[in-house]
Amino acid sequence: MNSTIVASNSCLMKDEILVTGATGFLGRHLVAALESRGFTVRRYSSADGDVASCTFRMDGVSRVFHLAGKSYVPDSWNNPQDFYRTNVMGTVNVLEHCRRSDAALTLISTYLYGQPQRLPIAEDHPVAAVNPYAHSKLLAEEAAHFYERCFGLELTIIRPFNIYGPGQAASFLIPSIVRQVLDPATEVVRVQDLRPKRDYLYVADAVSMLLASLRAGSHGMFNLGSGRSASVAEVIELVNTAAGIRKPVVSADVERLGEIMDVVADTSRAAAELNWRPSTSMADGIAAVVAVERTARG
Repeated sequence: MNSTIVASNSCLMKDEILVTGATGFLGRHLVAALESRGFTVRRYSSADGDVASCTFRMDGVSRVFHLAGKSYVPDSWNNPQDFYRTNVMGTVNVLEHCRRSDAALTLISTYLYGQPQRLPIAEDHPVAAVNPYAHSKLLAEEAAHFYERCFGLELTIIRPFNIYGPGQAASFLIPSIVRQVLDPATEVVRVQDLRPKRDYLYVADAVSMLLASLRAGSHGMFNLGSGRSASVAEVIELVNTAAGIRKPVVSADVERLGEIMDVVADTSRAAAELNWRPSTSMADGIAAVVAVERTARG
């Protein structure tokens, strides 16, 4: 694309954007948002080959959003090698393509802070990889920083906390609860533990932050969260309210090994440097998820 496009945050961008993981939950929403704002987007998904060894077509690409990777934590314990290959070597492959093409990189990482020493959690909080998935993402970050220092890569790292929204896989907490509440054949809502609290961010707000990171001169590391937390019990209550349905709740009361009981993101850096703040309340976000799931069920 040779013409100059005006993005929603009033910055001028040229050329094309490559999105890896373009068919994933966040990737689909990001691609749609970029294209609606006039960007030309190239998509990569696992159907296009192994992210650790494939060749990306980079001519005309000025920035890469790297979302491709493995993310389901329980699977990382069962097959850690796959996570290291995909998340570490896949990132190195993307880094090499960016280095050779002089393209900027936005790396989508994950929550890496382990048991919080303080709340809210800022970007300078000590990191702790508590499972193979997190460790693979930490190594990916280290590789990206190396390319930034040694090769002059323009780098932005985003650390999402818990993103939710329409189209998320049923294995995640919020869609699992929504489906149980809406399923007429399900008499009770079953969860493992009602107590853990997480910082949940609606996917449209997450995409808004990624778009804000396109602003010229924006780089560094940014937490991606709402700045508040909700327990599993509170999530169920919000889903019940949105659905207008009340079902009994059964909790196994099983605390997972190394369970983190509360996390809250400090997003003040994103507010100051990207002029970004979330705008969707959790009640409104869950209501949107319920509405989409209800429509899909007919």
